[in-house]
Amino acid sequence: MKKIDKSSHMKRIRNATTGVRIKNTRIKRQIFDINTRQIALAIILSMIFMISGIGYVWSTFERTQIGYNISELQKEEKCLREKNRSLRLELAYLKSTQNLERLAMEKLGLNQPSPEQIIILP
Repeated sequence: MKKIDKSSHMKRIRNATTGVRIKNTRIKRQIFDINTRQIALAIILSMIFMISGIGYVWSTFERTQIGYNISELQKEEKCLREKNRSLRLELAYLKSTQNLERLAMEKLGLNQPSPEQIIILP
């Protein structure tokens, strides 16, 4: 019985006349033939891409925020320059001789000196 089993087994595996192995069973295809190393590599690569994408988005966001900050600072600088200009004009007006003479006459009650009161120093 063992010989029959062996010969039937041989007939299933090889053609009896030619000796060529025949396999008539349908091949089951595996969808993905990957191992754990390839899975780890794919995970690492996807993490690298995600981190670089997040870094790109973050840097773009920061650049936009810095642009807004620069715009606000430029507006503030323009306002401060205008205020500085108006304060310089006011200082020049307050230091002017016409204004000082007017304040001396109105507030302090001073008059123009007579020619005898003027002393010229050598």
